[in-house]
Amino acid sequence: MGEEKRRISGRSVSLPSIDILLDEKPGWPFLKRASLGTPQQVHKWHTRKVSVVNWVMSLPERFPNHQQTLNYETSLIKKQIKDILRDNNKWFNYNVLRKATSDFSQENVIGKGGCNEVYRGILEDGKGIAVKILKSSSKEAMTNFVHEINIISSLSHQNISPLLGVCVQDNELISVYNLSNTGSLEETLHGKQKGKYVLSWEERFKIAIGLAEALDYLHNRCSKPVIHRDVKTSNVLLSLELQPQLSDFGLSMWGPTTSSRYSIQGDVVGTFGYLAPEYFMYGKVSDKVDVYAFGVVLLELISGRNPISPQNPRGQESLVMWAKPLIDTGNLKVLLDPDVTDIFDESQFQRMVLAASHCLTRSATHRPNIRQILRLLRDENEAGKWIMEEEGNEDCFDDEVYPNSSTELHLNLAMLEVEDDETASISSMERSNNSLFSSTCSSRELQT
Repeated sequence: MGEEKRRISGRSVSLPSIDILLDEKPGWPFLKRASLGTPQQVHKWHTRKVSVVNWVMSLPERFPNHQQTLNYETSLIKKQIKDILRDNNKWFNYNVLRKATSDFSQENVIGKGGCNEVYRGILEDGKGIAVKILKSSSKEAMTNFVHEINIISSLSHQNISPLLGVCVQDNELISVYNLSNTGSLEETLHGKQKGKYVLSWEERFKIAIGLAEALDYLHNRCSKPVIHRDVKTSNVLLSLELQPQLSDFGLSMWGPTTSSRYSIQGDVVGTFGYLAPEYFMYGKVSDKVDVYAFGVVLLELISGRNPISPQNPRGQESLVMWAKPLIDTGNLKVLLDPDVTDIFDESQFQRMVLAASHCLTRSATHRPNIRQILRLLRDENEAGKWIMEEEGNEDCFDDEVYPNSSTELHLNLAMLEVEDDETASISSMERSNNSLFSSTCSSRELQT
């Protein structure tokens, strides 16, 4: 069985292809590639399923000069983005962005990865902007840029960071967003600076509700369902009023509109500590992967802890592994962030813990959808019903999740390549001497 190089935010590794999942075994799966038929059939399928622009970009290079090839491909990208946006006000002048960022000064860099750099900028009218520049000219990166613009431009919600516009200049692909002067939820919760602002319980609960509303919009209320695939505190920006805004749709994908529950992804993308078991092990994607990640964010809001911290005592490196026994034994007060010294709403606390517990159900079939979780967070009576229904029931497996396994296996695998005290973004995973192999093509943080 052949292997392919897979890339994602943060890492690339060799991985058996998982275009079509034919057989599932306990632990790391050995997957088979299914034939799509004869070359004629493949060509017929291909020309029907992809856009003209993507089809042209997939052809062999037509020009002997590399720069000519890049210019040609960039012009195609620009045409495709124009077809998506259809609004001249969404196009930024390159010189305007250069001036706003002091000629893209390194002093204004607020986020950096192998594929992107994000700059702080101030427009002439005083408006703050975050300018994200794609630093890769590969066809894959350019196609992903268009895909991200296509998704984010279709969204409109108070708890989702909006796309202000784009710029295509000399093979540079640029997207522009609002600048968050408060920074991200990760910085606010886990920032190490002296005298950091401590979120009150009321503020934490408000953030939880706002983020749940954003996910409910993506999964159920926008024109086409969207799966974010990278829900985490660093991708939640906070306004001056601490209103949460979900950002960074670089890994997002359209959700299924048919009766199919899953899409099987060859690339497993996301961030260690937030990955749902069915996705981490088999590449199975549904809106439930966002629900699982939201459960981890809820635990962060409750406890103030990082999702993975190697400095913690053995067995407590993972936030989920630390919290689960406390929830199971009803020792809930230990979960509460000691920095929360204000009087807090006991009912809200109980509901948030209960919601986190259900979001982290290992089986996606038994994991609630985000609308049910939102209802639970808001409604005290709803929480009472859930508690009565769940008494005596344990978290369960089924055939969609690896059998003969455990939460510890899932999270211990995630711990293999965690560096320092930060959660690591991954591309794909391979079972080879129980190692994760990585290189860098990293991401994006639209925050200050």
